[in-house]
Amino acid sequence: MAELIDQTFMFPRMPVAVIDIGDTLEALLIRSMLESLGAVVTLHLPGTPGDFLSLIGAGERVHQHLVICGHGDENGFVFGDYIEEIDTSMLLEGSLPPSVVAEHARLKGNIVLSTCCETGGKAYGDAFAGKGGAGLYIGPDGSPEGADAPLFVHCFFHALLARKRTAEAALERARAYDDEAKMFVGHRGSAVTAFA
Repeated sequence: MAELIDQTFMFPRMPVAVIDIGDTLEALLIRSMLESLGAVVTLHLPGTPGDFLSLIGAGERVHQHLVICGHGDENGFVFGDYIEEIDTSMLLEGSLPPSVVAEHARLKGNIVLSTCCETGGKAYGDAFAGKGGAGLYIGPDGSPEGADAPLFVHCFFHALLARKRTAEAALERARAYDDEAKMFVGHRGSAVTAFA
C-alpha cells in the first residue's frame, strides 16, 4: 500500500478511520483523541448496513487502522430498523452477525478495533482476522461501560502512535490499564489465535 501524504511529512501522521455505526458521541470523542495523538482521522458515517459492508470490503482503499464505534449485542453489530427501501436482509434481528462480516471483509493486514459490546469473541476474530484478512482485530468480549471503551482506545493508540510500540505490545499495554480493559481481546493471523 502506498504511503499517504501525511505519512511522508517530517513528523509523519498516521491515517486512522473512525467508523460510526451508531454511537456518534463516542466516534467524535475518539476522533478528537486520535487527532490529539497526531493521527490524521477520516470519520466514516455509513448510513446503511450495506455502506458498512462496502467500507470493510474496500481493501487498500481504506486506512490501515480502523476503529468501529457503535453498539453490539448477542447477534453482532447493532444497526437497528430501516425503512422498507433499505436492504436489511443481512441483519439478524437488527444486528450484523459475524458470518456476514466474514463474507464481505477484505482487510489487507489492517488493524481493526471495535468498541461495540460483544464483538471480541472468536466468531468476530475469525470474521475479521481470519477470512477477512485483518492483521489484528480487537474487540470487547463482553459489555464495557460507556467510558471504558474510549479509554481503552486512547491507551491502545497512545502506545501505538506516541510510544511507537507494535500493535501487539500496544494491546498488552492497553489491557494492563485495569480489569475492565482486559475485556478487550485481540485476534491475529489467518489461523486466528486469540491473545491477551
